[in-house]
Amino acid sequence: MKTPLPTMQEAAQEAEFQLLAAKDLLEWQCALSSAIHLDHLHNGGKSAGALAELAKYFNDTGFGGVYSAIDQFKELGEATQAQGGAA
Repeated sequence: MKTPLPTMQEAAQEAEFQLLAAKDLLEWQCALSSAIHLDHLHNGGKSAGALAELAKYFNDTGFGGVYSAIDQFKELGEATQAQGGAA
């Protein structure tokens, strides 16, 4: 069963939400990189492994919504194009 396509406004709102979430994740990744660097400078890298695992976790779990929003826009664009071509 295929779900109905969102309206352009709904898709845009979802895309905005997903981009803001992705921005937060990128900022957290940057902060973790800084923390790893500081840990190496001041703590001999004792916490670097755990911080790197946290960064990997964010990377593995954080961007699925962005990818689904991209897919939604692609479907919406293709449907709009098909409707325009049929007219």
